Amino acid sequence: MNPEYEEKKVFVSPWFSEKLITSPKAHAHIIMIATKPDIIKQAPLYLELKRREELVLLVHTGQHYDYNLSKWVLEEFGMEVDINLNIFGPIHKKYSLIVERLWNTLTTIAEKYNKIPVPYVHWDTLTAATADKAAFLNKFAVVHVEAGIRTFTPKKEFFENLFQDYEWWDFNWDRYYESLQDESHYEQASMEPYPEQFCTRSIEASTWFFAIPVPLYKKTLLKEWFSRDIMGITWNTVVDAIRISQGKVETSKAFEQYPNMKDKKFIFVTIHRRENTEKKERFLALYYALKKLIMDGVDVCFLWLYASEAAIDRYGLRDDIEELKKKYKDNFAYGPALAHHHEVIDMISKAWAVVTDSGSMQEEANIVNTPCVTLRFWSDRIETVFAGANVIAPPINSCLIYDIVKGAIDNKKMKKENIYWENVSERIVDWVLKVLKRNWKLFRFDDERLDLEKYFDYKI
Repeated sequence: MNPEYEEKKVFVSPWFSEKLITSPKAHAHIIMIATKPDIIKQAPLYLELKRREELVLLVHTGQHYDYNLSKWVLEEFGMEVDINLNIFGPIHKKYSLIVERLWNTLTTIAEKYNKIPVPYVHWDTLTAATADKAAFLNKFAVVHVEAGIRTFTPKKEFFENLFQDYEWWDFNWDRYYESLQDESHYEQASMEPYPEQFCTRSIEASTWFFAIPVPLYKKTLLKEWFSRDIMGITWNTVVDAIRISQGKVETSKAFEQYPNMKDKKFIFVTIHRRENTEKKERFLALYYALKKLIMDGVDVCFLWLYASEAAIDRYGLRDDIEELKKKYKDNFAYGPALAHHHEVIDMISKAWAVVTDSGSMQEEANIVNTPCVTLRFWSDRIETVFAGANVIAPPINSCLIYDIVKGAIDNKKMKKENIYWENVSERIVDWVLKVLKRNWKLFRFDDERLDLEKYFDYKI
């Protein structure tokens, strides 16, 4: 058997039982984490619940449990894992293991310790889309942090006009930038990001408090007939995480890791989406756009992630990228991801543009006032595009991608104020505690939800 797929047991911390036994609280607030963005965005909620002396448990699925992707970030935010589900294997195996193992954990918390689990799932991750199922099938609804996010994709005719204009040398960056901010050019029919766009939609049906990051996504949820009275525009917890990290930037060693970027007008690049790395044509369009930027003297810091590293090997680009590192050592940095969030914030704050296919980084770039270029056909952080802080660079034509990136570098009009507010975690916890005080639990059948129990009459 592949060692990666060997059976791994659930880890339960030595303090887990005592924590539940000694707490006078009726509700166990369960913060679900797995990926690095999960940890970063859930950390402020975890810390806020602890500050209020609520009973809070941190459950890690084990999906990203190596130092670079997870453990250093946990240490950075002072988070202690109570349970690690230690999932393993291919994506379908991980999916089923989270449902099974978290189901057992929630049952134990409810039946053995007589606590009502209140799971907090984040965004559109595999963890969120499985943890909510384990909860829902146990009759526990979830708090969905960053609820309602939907992919907005420019329509087919928009792209056809763009590519045809480009072929006829009629591409105008400012005109393109302004056209992206027109909501009438978009549709919501995409299955991308894969599988995250499915995940975020599937979570909503098991949610009994929607923590919505911007007003736009309240509109998407209302269009899908979800109840207004269980929604709150709480804004985005990434703001709180960034404020914590900004307080640690002085200790950052990011520019020791990448010294040739220090005091440079560099762009900060990450690529990791399945749809970009697993489709050769897309990845090559992105790669050769970056190569053209490097060859033209643009300072490029390209952090490799597992998916981009695999794509470079899969498409025979390893020798080429090593040659670029040697030949352009003054303006090209290529190496592993930064382990700490404050180091990422240090770099993107000093970058002249963020060039990425990450969802979270689109938000982070706006909050630290750095122009962003999204390497996708679409954005699931379309609010940043509508605000003018972000532009889409469709992964089709490497020269067009190059031109879009060039136009964004140090573009003053893209340096927009933070659209995600402040003190978000306090707002979310306030909402959830208010709901629990009123209803006692999140999951409610319709006789409870509609307050019809007073009409029960089963006399003959």
